[in-house]
Amino acid sequence: MGRGILKNLSSILIDEQGVPIENIWETIEDFGIKRDELKKIDPTYKELFEIYSAIRAYRVSVRYLKELKNKFNPA
Repeated sequence: MGRGILKNLSSILIDEQGVPIENIWETIEDFGIKRDELKKIDPTYKELFEIYSAIRAYRVSVRYLKELKNKFNPA
């Protein structure tokens, strides 16, 4: 079936220290979570990185599942 989900997910694994905070904020905001609202709970860098990682994993999973679905139901 080509690239499996684990291979897709492993492509997003990066070191926590390797992501600039502005990139994290940009990804979170692009997902629809407002920076001002999130700042109200005063998240740490680690917490922001966890949110960022979850968003990235979600996007990879959605893309993988769409590709899989298209293999069975070509347009």
